[in-house]
Amino acid sequence: MSSPTPTTRDPAAGRTTPPESAYPASTAAIVVLAGTALFVLTQMYAAIPLVTPVGRDLGGDVTFALSTAFSLCYAVGFLVWGPLADQYGRKRVLVIGLALLTAMTLGTALASNVPGLGVLRAAQGFAAASFAPVALAYLAEAAPPRRRPVAIGAMSTAFLVAGIAGQVLASAVSLTLGWAWVFGLCGGVLAVCLGCVAVLVVERRRAEGPGGLGHRFAAMGRVAVMPRVLLLALAHVTLLLGFVAMYTGLGPHLETLGLGASGVTWLRLAGLPGMFASLLAGRLAHRLGMAGVARLGFAVAALGLAAEALFSASLAGVAVTSLVYVTGVAFAIPAMITLFGETAAPNRAGGMALNGCVLFVGASVGPLTAGLGLAFPVLLLSLAGLAVGAALSLTVFAHLSDRDGLSA
Repeated sequence: MSSPTPTTRDPAAGRTTPPESAYPASTAAIVVLAGTALFVLTQMYAAIPLVTPVGRDLGGDVTFALSTAFSLCYAVGFLVWGPLADQYGRKRVLVIGLALLTAMTLGTALASNVPGLGVLRAAQGFAAASFAPVALAYLAEAAPPRRRPVAIGAMSTAFLVAGIAGQVLASAVSLTLGWAWVFGLCGGVLAVCLGCVAVLVVERRRAEGPGGLGHRFAAMGRVAVMPRVLLLALAHVTLLLGFVAMYTGLGPHLETLGLGASGVTWLRLAGLPGMFASLLAGRLAHRLGMAGVARLGFAVAALGLAAEALFSASLAGVAVTSLVYVTGVAFAIPAMITLFGETAAPNRAGGMALNGCVLFVGASVGPLTAGLGLAFPVLLLSLAGLAVGAALSLTVFAHLSDRDGLSA
């Protein structure tokens, strides 16, 4: 639990405001956390292009060891690290988690058999889960209010960019140096990130919360069953479900249109500019509120998916409409993160843990959804329907917030 925030008197405004020292997150710390987020999430998405070369080298099917083991432990890890950070502090957990992730990433580069790879990837996923919820909770508390939406938007952009950049990086390094170098180089970068976080992240003095660590886990459980949180979860689970399912189905569909492997990679990059829309979510929130921005994001995503289904036979049409879709997702993610944090306060890290768990459960279901055998346009229309349902869930969330006199 944070120590009480000191205040100063603002004579011009006639009100009491927190001093600048109450928000210790510097611009350098925000930049470091966003950069670290990119390489942490790269560990998940790098698995997609590495399945074939790793399987060929280790002599077996490595899909479960390389991908599923990481994803499952990543989702479970959120529920452990969040309460730990609420109890013992954000920076302490960030440093410990990044140290473990660095060690496990370097260890993965040395894996020589499939079982060993699976154990290392599971440990890597669990350690990686320490970063996102804790870093987001830190920014929600330590970033000055005027810079907070931009800080969270930058983190959200890094999470999204990793989805494409991680695949491209892993493909390029694997082709030129070998798959082990993907983890070796990432481990080196994460070690640098660890040092920067240890030096630049500053946190106000914390007092241990009442009831100890068990109280924190119990508090997260109470947050998880709140009606407003359940409504957020119903919407949130569709975000990466749709994102992963669309991009999983996109590759085979483009091949039917005669596009080669390099062309598929370039078309995947068409959505990259839309990811930077996350940085605008804070400005829009001043007019629409965070729930309004989230609803706008789901509406734009639904429109993009429906349009992509309509123009799925055209490469140019797929490129433009996928950009529209990704822009909608980029609006929704930072808004949803903020809503989870505000609804869970003062147990923000626990709320962020639930946010991440729900988000990446959806990501795990995405490939299964794409593998149902639906025609690509039908898949897209189905995902558009989920996005519309998410927007409706947020409408009910906003109604409950207004009824209870809470901001949304």
